[in-house]
Amino acid sequence: MSNESPNHYGPRSGDGWYDDLLTDQQATQILRILDALDELEAASLKMIRAELECGPVLDGLIADPLTEGTRLDLICVVDTLTVDLLKAMGRSDSVRRLVEGAPPGSARDALAKHLACS
Repeated sequence: MSNESPNHYGPRSGDGWYDDLLTDQQATQILRILDALDELEAASLKMIRAELECGPVLDGLIADPLTEGTRLDLICVVDTLTVDLLKAMGRSDSVRRLVEGAPPGSARDALAKHLACS
């Protein structure tokens, strides 16, 4: 009798196949989740880095009435959510280094305050 099954991996136990192992489909979905998590982390760091590097230029764009109601308005909300996400992923030190090395600007000040409060 073979110790292999199309739905399970690992050796047979005395009572049959291990029921706690993943199917191929489940394993594929887990890998997709982990890939998406990696992409989310990379995109989050990219966003925070870009926002901080803009400094006062971004402040001016956000304050400009011509950009009111655009996606630029979302940055002020999404950046703190992004920092919280990165903290949950264990990247607080990376965010702190980005904030500490950033040029002056309201984003740097707001994110530094947000980091200090949490």
